[in-house]
Amino acid sequence: KYMKANPSAKAEIIGYADEVGNADYNKDLSLRRAEAVKAIAIHSGIEASRLTVTAGGEDTSVNKSSKDARQIVRRVSFKVN
Repeated sequence: KYMKANPSAKAEIIGYADEVGNADYNKDLSLRRAEAVKAIAIHSGIEASRLTVTAGGEDTSVNKSSKDARQIVRRVSFKVN
C-alpha cells in the first residue's frame, strides 16, 4: 500500500537465511527469497524499476540450535527510500 500511495518511493528487498548449512547455499537461498517477494510486488502493480534485491545471506543473530529462533531469521525485510 505504501509503495502504491508513494509512486516516487523505491525499496530494497533483502532476503535472509538461517546459518544451518553451507554459507554459499544460504546466500543463494536468501537471494531467491528476496526475488520471490519482488515478484509478488511486481504482480501487485509495483514497477520493477523501483525495486532492488539484495542477498543478506545468513543471519547469525540467534541460537542456531533453536528451531523457533531459526524460523525468525528466515525472512525478507525492506528498506524504503
